[in-house]
Amino acid sequence: MEGRQEGHVSERFGRLLDLYRKPDGSAWGGQDLERATGGAVTRSYVSNLRKGRIGSPGLDKLEAIAGAMGFPPQLWFGEGKERTPDAALAAVLEDGTAREILGEVLRMRPGDRRLLLGIARQIPPSDGARGA
Repeated sequence: MEGRQEGHVSERFGRLLDLYRKPDGSAWGGQDLERATGGAVTRSYVSNLRKGRIGSPGLDKLEAIAGAMGFPPQLWFGEGKERTPDAALAAVLEDGTAREILGEVLRMRPGDRRLLLGIARQIPPSDGARGA
C-alpha cells in the first residue's frame, strides 16, 4: 500500500475518531458508523477510508459521518493550523469566561458534551448576548 500523504482525508478521519467518541466513550467502528448513518456509510467504506484507499469521499458521506459522530462537517476540510478562526470563534476566544468554559468542555466525554449543549440551549440568551 502506498504511504498516505500528509493531510490526507484518512489522517483527518483518524484524528476525528480519536477526538469524537461514541456516547459511552468507546471508539467508533465501521459497524457502528454503518448503523448510525442508516447504511449511508458502510463498514467497508469506513475501513477503506481509514486505510487511505479513498482519497476523495463525497460530501454526502462526510456529512453522514460527521452527523453520526457529532462534529461539525467543516472539520473535514483543511488543517486546523492553516485555517483562521471565523469571527464567532474569535469572539469566543476573546471572552475569558467562554475560554474557561471551552477548556472544561474539552476535558469532557462526548456524551457529556452533548448533554451540556442540550442544557445550554435551554437557557434563553440575554439581550445583546449575541456577538457581545
